[in-house]
Amino acid sequence: MKTRTDAERFSRYQSVINLLLTKDSFYKPDIYEALGDEEKAFIGRVINELVQDGYLTQSGLKSKPLYLWSEKKDRLDEGRWIDNLVFTATVKRAPWSDRPRERLLRLGPSELKTSELLAILIRSGLQGESAVQAGEKLAARFGNELEKMSLKARGELKQISPAIGETAYCQIMAALELGKRLANQQQAVESEPGYKIRNTSDALSYCKQHFQRLARESRQEEFHVVLLDEKQNVIKSEQITVGLLSQSLAHPREVFNPAIRESASSLILVHNHPSGDPTPSQDDKAITRELKKAAETLDLRILDHIILAKDNILSMVDERLL
Repeated sequence: MKTRTDAERFSRYQSVINLLLTKDSFYKPDIYEALGDEEKAFIGRVINELVQDGYLTQSGLKSKPLYLWSEKKDRLDEGRWIDNLVFTATVKRAPWSDRPRERLLRLGPSELKTSELLAILIRSGLQGESAVQAGEKLAARFGNELEKMSLKARGELKQISPAIGETAYCQIMAALELGKRLANQQQAVESEPGYKIRNTSDALSYCKQHFQRLARESRQEEFHVVLLDEKQNVIKSEQITVGLLSQSLAHPREVFNPAIRESASSLILVHNHPSGDPTPSQDDKAITRELKKAAETLDLRILDHIILAKDNILSMVDERLL
């Protein structure tokens, strides 16, 4: 008989629960038919567990009971309920030679499952909850949506697994951030060479793609420049500052050094508003005017100043502020 991983067991429970939650009431045969590939005994076990925990009630004939949700349905946290059934301390674990760190050293990181990579980051568990179990819980919840895990606070991950302490949380967040930066660098290498900025529409399109992470995730203001050659092809982009944008942070020397170093002919100023509102502040306008004036003395052109804010984007050229 095939041994299932914890993530696979979690997924089985979830598929049954998700279907049941769409029904106000149901008979078992109807669920068996709807989940034709699943074992009837397993479906019956899930339903019986829900009855025992008071989430489902029975009525009608004993030979063919009708199942209905109780008032407790609204309090059902299906993820945590499944966790309690799947991730138990009694589940038999892999031998030492097949533990994540040893497997990584033998096989390389690409051969490890997401749960194993997470277990390595978590490092050590607690009594009754190993790092492997904690990794499996996180992988079951976020395996195909790691970006969502990167947005969770420490307390939210600790609710999923008590083994996620401060150290484990920091290590997981650091690893996810490194992954994002690597992806951004690879995307930059692919998207920058030869990308031509002919007009405001091109500039907005480039910034939407290239600064997607900055727009959606950054909790601080960041100031970047996009450098272009004499034919307005993108050379590269570079971060200038992190922190609340001010005239002291966006000093012309810091802004234009990369342009001089790369022999750029023009540049686009880019920064984000974590508030979600891209409307330029008075400081934004003042800084833009100051930088435009300084650029002229260096024979450089500022083509635009673009402000990103989650799903919104604004061009100062479009707004006639530049």
